[in-house]
Amino acid sequence: MNLFFRLLIPMAFVLTPSFVSQSNNLLREHLIQQLQETRKCFGCNLSGMNLSGAKLERIDLRSANLQGANLKNANLRYANLQWADIREANLQGADLTGAILKNTLLTDADLQKANLSASNIEGTDLRNANLSHANLIKALKNNDIQEHNSVTLCETVLPNGLISGRCNQSANSQSDFLSGVN
Repeated sequence: MNLFFRLLIPMAFVLTPSFVSQSNNLLREHLIQQLQETRKCFGCNLSGMNLSGAKLERIDLRSANLQGANLKNANLRYANLQWADIREANLQGADLTGAILKNTLLTDADLQKANLSASNIEGTDLRNANLSHANLIKALKNNDIQEHNSVTLCETVLPNGLISGRCNQSANSQSDFLSGVN
């Protein structure tokens, strides 16, 4: 075999991950740019996507699949996420002020330090979600939130303005979550 090819083949294996990473970054940037321009992606599949820090204010993501997506520190102010699947997503520090999360699946989602003030969480499935240090002040909710929802509340600002003092525990009943009882 030619000496050139002997040297080139190992280099290809070393460089391939770098090219894949660059390709993924370009795809991510293109997707975010497209979402920012169109402001909608009804029913689209964004599962597992890295949208951390993305500025997606007032975007329409109704019925979108965001399962396992990284939305850490994303700006989703006034976004429409009704009927979206956001299970197991990272929403740490995300700004969801005024967002419509009605009938959204947020099972096992990480919402630590997220801002959900004045958002609509009616019928939202929050089972096993972590809402530690999150802000839910003036969030709209109703009795559709599951009993035994096992939501983690640790110093969470509840819809009624009270702060949950419960840490390292889960809210075991709907009444604890809705009433803001510590």
